[in-house]
Amino acid sequence: MPAPSPEIDAVYTWVDGAHPGYLEKLGRYAQGARDLNPERYRDAYDCLRYSLRSLEQHAPWVRNVYLVTSRPQVPAWLRRDHPRLRLVHHDEIMPAAVAQPTFNSNVIESCLHRLPGVSRRFVYFNDDYFLGAPASPADFVTPAGHIRVFGTLVGERARWLVRERQPVYYGLVEHGPILIDCDEWAEMPRRFAEEWEDFLQHRFRQPDDFRPERLYRWHLLTHRRARTQLVPFWEYLRHAVFHKIKPGPAARQRAQLDRIARRRPRFICLNDDLGFPADPAVIAEVRAFLSRMFPQPSSFETGAPS
Repeated sequence: MPAPSPEIDAVYTWVDGAHPGYLEKLGRYAQGARDLNPERYRDAYDCLRYSLRSLEQHAPWVRNVYLVTSRPQVPAWLRRDHPRLRLVHHDEIMPAAVAQPTFNSNVIESCLHRLPGVSRRFVYFNDDYFLGAPASPADFVTPAGHIRVFGTLVGERARWLVRERQPVYYGLVEHGPILIDCDEWAEMPRRFAEEWEDFLQHRFRQPDDFRPERLYRWHLLTHRRARTQLVPFWEYLRHAVFHKIKPGPAARQRAQLDRIARRRPRFICLNDDLGFPADPAVIAEVRAFLSRMFPQPSSFETGAPS
């Protein structure tokens, strides 16, 4: 008889810039316009609600769902008493070396392996990631336990590719859920010990930041190659879409989203690149698309059946 599959949790990071006092706190620490980029903190599309709907619909095998956010934020619609929900605030997983409060998603993500009680391997989602079709653990890990590394081609073992700013753009294959092994995630800082302490002091994203998902790819392919399975970018893009929400006519946005709805890829990312001020007509189109794609409330929403 085959061994039972290990339990796998899902982990989300989320923040709401409209929460009372958040922008004032942000402003106290910001050093310029880059730090105040609204695309980093606005919740215009209600993405988390729809991502959880997609998760419950297409990945019922997930054990618990962790939501990592800024204290004291909690989505108003979220069932805090849900038996499979674990709400964790940033300060609960940050080591002493982190400059707090932090608004740097890179630093926050680097600490996810410290989540209390999280499964040894979990699937990490940004709130703008969605499952458009059924997914299984086999999408992330082989039967032999090898981690599937998405979007590989060439150069992934180049050490200089682990930073925030780099001359090579991997956006099409970087924006999607990944399987994180806590032991391997914890190993990454030890390979950059001196630089890591400085990185943890960055309250906002900086060009010389480590990008944890890039560092993870480099670490796995350089030091754990025998424990990984490479998934070429052309294979990954058969099942994934990275869509930038950009300014422009709402009708054009509707047409682009309709194409995604017809295709129904397994992995979808709707990346906010709408700028400021955001066009309310485009926002309305995105919200309408998400409502059409995922109309059924999840059990994580207040008022929904358990």
